[in-house]
Amino acid sequence: MRLTSRLLRRLGRRRLADERGAVAVLVAVLLVPLLGFAAIAVDVASLYADREQLRNAADAAALAVATDCATGGCGNPTATATSALTANAGAADAAGATLRTPEVSVGGHSVTVTVSADQAHWFAPVLGIDSTRVTATATATWTAMSHGVAQFPLAISWCEYKKQIAKYPLTSTVSHRLDWELSWLTLCSGPSGGLTFGGGHALTGTDSSSVCRATSSVGQYIDISVWSSWLPNRCSAKHLDGLIGTDLQIPVWDDVDGWLFGGYRAHVYGYALFHLTGYELTYGEPTFYGYFTRAVVPLSATSPTGTTPAADLGATSISLSPQG
Repeated sequence: MRLTSRLLRRLGRRRLADERGAVAVLVAVLLVPLLGFAAIAVDVASLYADREQLRNAADAAALAVATDCATGGCGNPTATATSALTANAGAADAAGATLRTPEVSVGGHSVTVTVSADQAHWFAPVLGIDSTRVTATATATWTAMSHGVAQFPLAISWCEYKKQIAKYPLTSTVSHRLDWELSWLTLCSGPSGGLTFGGGHALTGTDSSSVCRATSSVGQYIDISVWSSWLPNRCSAKHLDGLIGTDLQIPVWDDVDGWLFGGYRAHVYGYALFHLTGYELTYGEPTFYGYFTRAVVPLSATSPTGTTPAADLGATSISLSPQG
């Protein structure tokens, strides 16, 4: 029994030594592909990170070009997109990616920007792959604003608006006193060519008795005050002080209905923007200083998405299409 036990122990030690040698050989054989897989994982993770960064850069580039187009001129879309790409693709650029000139396509009221970068790899070159091109595409659309939140309850006729921008085009940023051209009794030939009563300007109702703002939508009829030019107390000097340096959203009407003692309503055709630089409190309405302009108005979370077409009178909103 002792002889058998000794023999088994010796054979067990030899077998263990033989297996250790086999494992060492197996690890040596598999080490190269294991390291290769790990290296590829590092490069793939870098690609995913770069792609996310380029998605953000593509969004920024599309918004930048759309903003230029919406405010009066697309200018040089490629240069605008390139500037936005450089400013927003910093992480990808720092990681060794070579940014390429973006491709820009402008058509109708939308712009599509495709950005790309060649990402150099750390480990994949041992497999013959030196770099990979990463791309991202974004589309932005601009439309005339169809929903407005006026921080001052004022509305004007289509004819009044045309008179104002005939004197001071939307491209002018020279501040001037806002002198009304038309009286309320003026007959106005609207954008459709038909005559409508009420060619001047008027105060409107407000959202409630505690605020000075007035919310409306294109196609809606809003109450207007023709014979009274007294401002409600809530539209105080303090409120007006807070509006200096901002763009007042002014509903523009193309039709008026109602009767003398029952009040009047105006049909909202679109929205103009008046950049307020100052005011004077006088009898009744204040006197405004500033200029009519073009600008992009941010969409609020509560803005309705109606289908009524809006006229382009300077107030524009921009939206991004979801990336695929």
